[in-house]
Amino acid sequence: MDERQRAQVLAGCGLFSGLPPASLQQLAAQSVVRNCRRGQILFAEGDPGDSLLVVVSGSLKAYTTSEQGDEFLLAVVGPGEVLGELAIADGGVRSATVAALGTAEVVRVPRKAVLDCARSEPALTDALLVTLASVIRRLDGHAADLAFLDLPRRVGKLLLGQHASPQNVPPLTQTEMAARVGASRQSVNAALQEFQRRGWVRVAAREISMRDPAALARFVGS
Repeated sequence: MDERQRAQVLAGCGLFSGLPPASLQQLAAQSVVRNCRRGQILFAEGDPGDSLLVVVSGSLKAYTTSEQGDEFLLAVVGPGEVLGELAIADGGVRSATVAALGTAEVVRVPRKAVLDCARSEPALTDALLVTLASVIRRLDGHAADLAFLDLPRRVGKLLLGQHASPQNVPPLTQTEMAARVGASRQSVNAALQEFQRRGWVRVAAREISMRDPAALARFVGS
């Protein structure tokens, strides 16, 4: 991917979409492309926060790990979305590990390049604030779900979110779903089997398809 193509990728990302072509070109000139295999870690919790990632193709997951090795899935992002915004704001270490869910291509934009651009382009500063607010709202929502929803409703809400997500973001495996809702894979499977018994979903070996999303939504909201 050449510099012009990198600039086009950045222009299609919400964070940078308000920038003029010259600024996009400057960012692209300092950015690099990475191609990732499934499971490859792009950065780990505690690493220096020296850049952000823009997803070109495929999808990435951000997660934290307990001392016992258990994962808690924080976010899944697809093409046009970014990860690593917190490091841009404060320059601190990574608060989560990011890995590729499948084969993926990303553009890595250095923190210094973003900050230099933001000093001359107030639109980028505004976009960064909006992005950071979105991260905080998402984490607040996760915390509320863990506090107020029982496990079956957390699983149901996650399924509905996956059903509404873009088709180019692959569905989570049951293990990844368990990491997302803070439970064991066995507990998630039990909830899915109950949803299937009620006729709301169909559970296959590698796919969970929605049969009655309206009924599942009523259950989650009840």
